Amino acid sequence: MGSGIALAAVLAGAEVILQDTYAPVLEKADDYIKKFLEKKEKSSLYANLTLTENVDAFARAGIVIEAAPERLELKQELFAKLEAVCAPDTILATNTSTLSVTAIAAMTQHPQRVAGMHFFNPAPVLSLVEVVRAAQSSPATIDALVALAEALGKTPVVTGDTPGFIVNRVARPFYGEALRLLGEGVASFQDIDQLVEQGAGFRMGPFRLMDLIGIDINAGAMRSMYEQTYGEPRYRPHWIQMQKLAAGELGRKTGRGFYGYKDETAKDKEEGIQERPAALGAVLISSGSFAPGLAELAVTAGYTLSHELGEPPVAAFVAAGHGENAAAIVKGWDAALDASTPLLVQGADITLSEARRWAKHPERVFVFDGLFLDGSLITVSGDEGLRPQVAALLASLGHEAVWVNESPALVLPRIVCQLINEASFAVLEGVGDAETIDLAMKLGVNYPRGLLEWGGQLGWGRVLAVLDHLYAEYHEERYRASVLLRRWARNTSTDQRR
Repeated sequence: MGSGIALAAVLAGAEVILQDTYAPVLEKADDYIKKFLEKKEKSSLYANLTLTENVDAFARAGIVIEAAPERLELKQELFAKLEAVCAPDTILATNTSTLSVTAIAAMTQHPQRVAGMHFFNPAPVLSLVEVVRAAQSSPATIDALVALAEALGKTPVVTGDTPGFIVNRVARPFYGEALRLLGEGVASFQDIDQLVEQGAGFRMGPFRLMDLIGIDINAGAMRSMYEQTYGEPRYRPHWIQMQKLAAGELGRKTGRGFYGYKDETAKDKEEGIQERPAALGAVLISSGSFAPGLAELAVTAGYTLSHELGEPPVAAFVAAGHGENAAAIVKGWDAALDASTPLLVQGADITLSEARRWAKHPERVFVFDGLFLDGSLITVSGDEGLRPQVAALLASLGHEAVWVNESPALVLPRIVCQLINEASFAVLEGVGDAETIDLAMKLGVNYPRGLLEWGGQLGWGRVLAVLDHLYAEYHEERYRASVLLRRWARNTSTDQRR
């Protein structure tokens, strides 16, 4: 991160001093910066860079940005040294991603000139910078760091000094829920990655991203969040990451993490449906709000659409949730339809075993993800017997079936709704307003949409139904919905999101 921040400043035309006490690190940084500048045909800017092993070189700096490893004692010691070396008006900033900036500033005599300036990796490329206001940071310090970020061509967002700030805090469920799904045997890490990427539009799935970041770094951030929040269940580390640490499988940098990188890179599945089977006959689709767009997909594919029992359908879809009489629909259709007709029930707030309990022919009941129909993949759970028939049906709608074991809220509703919930907690606790948090998540980690924007599109009532379903199944505080999200579910006016 240090070399990346230095490169971003060099590219902006600033005079830069890059310091490290370990010479090989400086040599590696020097090589990286030289090659980058050469590639961009900006080698002349290299003259603005000074590399040194001596902290005293910062005596002439106007702003110092620390990017040492994430250990509080190390950073506190370093800031005490910097204050002794630097001029009284020099601003001291930390690039910490999860540690308390206030605790770092506490080791200085003038904490008003200390604040956070958190860049995202790779720093020369990603535009977001979180400017973190510690307890005693002066307005002038914050203004100076915002101005510096803008001068570097970045987009600054100002946030309070809360654990994880905005991005690292709100992103925790992206990794935590994926690890839980893997640990519960719901799906393979490859399938979870593919669903997240091709089903929901994320650029990189959670396991591929953990490998890129470094599993040790990601696990350290989770552990730091958990400790700083005194054991908040939403940030509990997972044993799978700890096992990877023990095995030394840290991701790309060690040649193996969840994927292997020495002999071959992670292989993707072919994207989407190569050839759609022809649509034949009618499909029966119930009323209900948990499969928006399903009827349009069926019509576009060439099916005759029916909402009432009539012409024998090739399949029946239940788009209703618990509060929309799903149980009555399943019972009625199961009694009326031929036992060979697949009955697909939306699974955002209904589990497979629950839906089967409503039917006298449970072997023909499947659950599917009706909330995420925009992508090319769809999550489905059900018995082997009718799987080929169901897979062909979904393929005709333009969706490749990804088969998973039974799980509350399947895969994407569980991950995305937990992300939305965490974003709503951040608004509730004053970390930032909805627009700031959405901007930070799109720029800092390339999310396909702002999470609070996404929550509004899915519908706050549906998001709440997914969370309450998870809470009812697990009985864990991890899945409690924020009171603000409940308020939004009662009143969906955009004015209530401020």
